[in-house]
Amino acid sequence: MLAPKDDSRWTDLLNGKLQHQFQLASAAMIVSRCQRQVLRDPSAQTLSKNLDELYSFFSKFENVVSDDLKAIFS
Repeated sequence: MLAPKDDSRWTDLLNGKLQHQFQLASAAMIVSRCQRQVLRDPSAQTLSKNLDELYSFFSKFENVVSDDLKAIFS
């Protein structure tokens, strides 16, 4: 099950505080890209935009990334 968007672990993932080795290359790539954008511009607007994008990706592909989601949010 997908954790709610307001779960602090999403933000920790974006800020690099939470590290995870993703099984799916596309998941690793989107997380990495969003992390780089947040590191370049840590404003609330950038964080929110990238959080939305990350959450949208994981929502769309929840069944494919379920093992990663369990590892991060369990």
